[in-house]
Amino acid sequence: MGLSRRGRDVGVAVAFLALTALIVLRVGGESGGTITGTARAADGDTLTLEGHRIRLLGFDAPELMQMCRRDGAEWRCGVAARSRMAEMLRAGPITCRTQATDKYERWLARCTGADGADLGERMVREGLAVAYGGYEGEERLAKAERKGLWGSQFDVPQEWRRMNGRPQEGRHMAEPGLFGDILEALGLN
Repeated sequence: MGLSRRGRDVGVAVAFLALTALIVLRVGGESGGTITGTARAADGDTLTLEGHRIRLLGFDAPELMQMCRRDGAEWRCGVAARSRMAEMLRAGPITCRTQATDKYERWLARCTGADGADLGERMVREGLAVAYGGYEGEERLAKAERKGLWGSQFDVPQEWRRMNGRPQEGRHMAEPGLFGDILEALGLN
């Protein structure tokens, strides 16, 4: 009888932890916050806001050192992407809705500029970034109009990183965190 009572207690504890994890994930858990303030561009898809490094979701901008070719001449497309992001950030405070953190402990977020425009949407629409899990419609328009990268010869940033020995990034999926680990261990994730 002692063994079955112990087994029942362990089962109740596991069920309680699983339920708690589901509730926490449902209401936002480890992420889902909003942060507003003045930001600084690290590159075309990463910024610093209130001391937090934020990787913008849904697109991938050329790396800072990446070069592209336009009209037979080299074009510093990575610098151009960062410059455009910096220009948008200088317009005033931005608001970011965080979703999680990545393996580099950067917050993953979608951010809007002072004018309310989505920064990722604007970068892709202007041809200074490629869709990477979002903004596919904006990419099709930029491509059709040959804007930015689409009016030049370039390596997709992910391919450029691979060819230049830089760390590869996935589609910036969130790290599961403690509750995600529990759910995965229970087979509920």
